[in-house]
Amino acid sequence: MEPEIAMQPVATVTGIYRGKFGGLEPLTMDKPLTPEEVRRNPIFYELDLHAEHGDESIIIDLIYDNLSPRRLQDLFRGADIPQGVRFWPDWFDIPPYEEMRDIDGRRVYPRAPGKHTVQIRIGRRKWVQKGRVRDFSPENGGYTSPVFEILIAKGVATDD
Repeated sequence: MEPEIAMQPVATVTGIYRGKFGGLEPLTMDKPLTPEEVRRNPIFYELDLHAEHGDESIIIDLIYDNLSPRRLQDLFRGADIPQGVRFWPDWFDIPPYEEMRDIDGRRVYPRAPGKHTVQIRIGRRKWVQKGRVRDFSPENGGYTSPVFEILIAKGVATDD
């Protein structure tokens, strides 16, 4: 019996970014998002697609502030992810609620000023997964990013 070889992740997250007029800028704790950016702009994450799994479609979930994982759009190779592109920036919005409950039932405030966390998990999309439980296991090329910390600045967002 041959030993089972662990599958490499289908993709990994290499960073998260804010969109600026001149392009993408790394999102770090020393450069907080303004309330206006939180209200208007998505946050970009960059995927490094595994070279040997270049023809795979991808499933993605976002875990923000320990909330229940939120399903992001599946990325289909050849349609959503062009062939031959290794790095792919995608985006997500900070949940649009003033108050929510995390997976333990505690109240959280996703858009409140202060430190917030983001984690992204990725796996290979199987055609039989459509509408079913998604598989982020290592056997399915699954990967969970490290926890990224972002900061939302204090201030008043303007309404226009």
